[in-house]
Amino acid sequence: MGQGDDADSRMDLSVAGASGRTIVRVAGEVDYLTSPRLADELEGVLAAGAGWVDVEFTDVSFCDCAALGVLIRARQKAQAAGARLRLRGSFQPSVSRLLAVMELTSVLTAPNSR
Repeated sequence: MGQGDDADSRMDLSVAGASGRTIVRVAGEVDYLTSPRLADELEGVLAAGAGWVDVEFTDVSFCDCAALGVLIRARQKAQAAGARLRLRGSFQPSVSRLLAVMELTSVLTAPNSR
């Protein structure tokens, strides 16, 4: 099994629409190997014209700085397109700690203004 196969098994993504929002549910490990898949998914959702995107991180067991970079870039792209993107969920302690240490909790969890 190659690294790509291993990365695919470590993170699950699903997309659903509800109440005018697009919800991208992420589960597992989001790191330098898996974050490109998340980036592609978020880019696709925004390119399809989603006006509000919630990235659900409740089931994320691990997150590194590569994942945070993907989220920050996606948020910037959303804002440039007049859309909103935010991170939401009951974060695992390791995810909460990374967000806090990087001082990104309020930045990524609050909806950006259009």
